[in-house]
Amino acid sequence: MRRRFCDTSMGQVHCLEAGTGTATPLLLLHQTPRSVDEFAEVLPILAADRRVIAMDTPGYGCSDRVPGQPTVADYALAARDVLDALGIARVIVVGHHTGAVIAVEMAASWPDRVERVVLSGPVYTDPAGRAELLQWFRQWTVQPDGSHLLDKWQKMAHWVPRPDLVQRLVVDLFRAGEASEQGHFAVAGYRMEERLPRVRCPALLLFGRDDPFASPQRAAPLAAAFRPAREVTIAAGIFAANEAPEAYAGAVLDYLQCAP
Repeated sequence: MRRRFCDTSMGQVHCLEAGTGTATPLLLLHQTPRSVDEFAEVLPILAADRRVIAMDTPGYGCSDRVPGQPTVADYALAARDVLDALGIARVIVVGHHTGAVIAVEMAASWPDRVERVVLSGPVYTDPAGRAELLQWFRQWTVQPDGSHLLDKWQKMAHWVPRPDLVQRLVVDLFRAGEASEQGHFAVAGYRMEERLPRVRCPALLLFGRDDPFASPQRAAPLAAAFRPAREVTIAAGIFAANEAPEAYAGAVLDYLQCAP
């Protein structure tokens, strides 16, 4: 794997790059508040016969911090800037949760550059969806007694009962610091219903069976907008790529072998 830093409209963006080949490259976009570590297990599998780039969303991982409140459109533009910096004209975007929303915006904004998308844990953000999401998101702050450290550990452990993975999750969270919720707030402000009519590419909707935030029923407008759309469910939760990497990568690879 090779590490790269690309100049973008949102500062320098850190990327991991692996694989070669003539097939359309993959761009992997993580959820909030994670980093390229979300794809640590699946990236080598996906890169067996094609070029794969995983990027840290601005504000997360090793990418530059971002002042103020970015929008999903801001993140999508930074991702396009990464493609420009790496000389990639056309791409397949694989996004998980927040990354899936950014993938939708990329497909809507630059249909000539997005061949197809894999929307992993896809969330539909119409008015009802945005209101529901806002109930979940609150920005934590550093507490003088360090109680925020244990609080975040316990909350992450509620979602995934693996201490080794919880450790990785909280490292990403605390690296992002007191702006760690930027990505969530961006998603909660994204008017997806206005952007879906602009998409023109096929999609795979990839669901984790135990993911409480995404389901085929709730994502039905996404399945209707992307043509053709396929749906696959794997035995995993919120952190599907880390929890079930073989099944996750296998679902993506199976989709890539199918005609669009």
